[in-house]
Amino acid sequence: MKSLLALSLSVLLCCMSLASASSPAPSAAKLAEATAIAEAEMKEQQIPGLALVVMQGDEVVLARGFGREDIGREDPVTEKTVFGLGSIAKQFVAATILQLAEQRKLSLDDPAAQHLPEFTRLPPELKIRHLLSHTSGMREEFMQQELKELFDRPGTTFAEYVEAASDAPSEWPPGSRWSYSNMNYLMLTVVVERLTGEPLERTVAKRFFEPLGLHSMQLCALQPGESPGNARGYIRREGELLPHPPENVMLFRGSGGFCGSALDLARWTRALAGGKAISAHAYRQMTTRAPLTNGGKAEYGFAIDLGSHDGVQRNGHGGYGGGFAAQAAYYPDAQLTVVVLTNRNFAFPEHIERKISRRLLGRPEPKRAEVAISAEELQRYAGSYDVGIPGWYPQTVVRDGRLWFELSGPPMRLPLVYVGNHEFVAADDVDGYRLTFSKDGPGRELRLVGMGMMTWYGRRRP
Repeated sequence: MKSLLALSLSVLLCCMSLASASSPAPSAAKLAEATAIAEAEMKEQQIPGLALVVMQGDEVVLARGFGREDIGREDPVTEKTVFGLGSIAKQFVAATILQLAEQRKLSLDDPAAQHLPEFTRLPPELKIRHLLSHTSGMREEFMQQELKELFDRPGTTFAEYVEAASDAPSEWPPGSRWSYSNMNYLMLTVVVERLTGEPLERTVAKRFFEPLGLHSMQLCALQPGESPGNARGYIRREGELLPHPPENVMLFRGSGGFCGSALDLARWTRALAGGKAISAHAYRQMTTRAPLTNGGKAEYGFAIDLGSHDGVQRNGHGGYGGGFAAQAAYYPDAQLTVVVLTNRNFAFPEHIERKISRRLLGRPEPKRAEVAISAEELQRYAGSYDVGIPGWYPQTVVRDGRLWFELSGPPMRLPLVYVGNHEFVAADDVDGYRLTFSKDGPGRELRLVGMGMMTWYGRRRP
């Protein structure tokens, strides 16, 4: 009886696997709609160049480029054009750490201080897994004046940067809350290089890029876009697109220093999920919500955001920096991969990706019917919120009878629409920012789905 039961279960699991693997590819009409969305958003956001790749399972079903690699050249963007990937590079570090753990060269539960003894202010309970999941409490690099000055100084070495970073404080008990911090992946880069005895870029090339044939993946140049096949990053100032100034990529390799094509990034995203880059067990760890000491869970694993949008699970990550903005998303139930790369800093590729993915998945447009709210009630949601980054406090203010969302860096003033149930959405984009306030005392706590589609958690400041 036991063997018969085991056989039946095995057949069932096999059938389920085959059913999942046979998810139909998007129709030609839907792919045409995806192309039209990319073209419209590129024009709306004034993006010089954009690359879009869609995969169904292991098959590339759409690969297109739009615009130019460099507004000073005629070279068109293609799916093979190399863009900056920004913080998506964190996935390369996380995957390496998980492989090293499987090789018993470290444990995710090792105290971080064990591998980083020069970081003298680390709490003893701070573990490697806290760094991977952004639940460490380590202060963001760019909110530390000494590090910012070193970053801006030409010729700063990685060793000098790490020495200065080693005095960084932990802002709150590890595991007690989630807050994104590039410091975590600077520290993990040091751990990887010490355990492997070689530069991070060589390690990830040998472990992932070369075996998987991802030949465009590489450490970014000091000034990307100098030759055909490589996009130049742009920033927008006073209505004009300008080349982004050079950056010392050696200082932030593991947190955001890699470049690659949309085609290779899509293949990487699928390889992670499909067991070709890391083991199935390691990917489950990457896509498990980080537990918090209060019993809750963050909507983030190890270098993968785990939000659920429109009722569909989405495993994704974005990247900003160097004049580039990137987004890569994987929808496990449909085995759908969507990648959008742009060469304009603070474009919003995550909004483009969501519009395209919703269309491909056949999901309805989110409702955004405005609900009436009194001026007195509206005022209860106004305030300044602590999201775990000292000195960087998102604000909500009442202006002209409407709630506005404001950021100081990057500067943003965004009108919101009240949709009921303590929830506000961006007035001009259904896929823009979404703010949900606590029901127990409106305005005391804030859940913010914002840049990169990541979910931030804020506490109202006094």
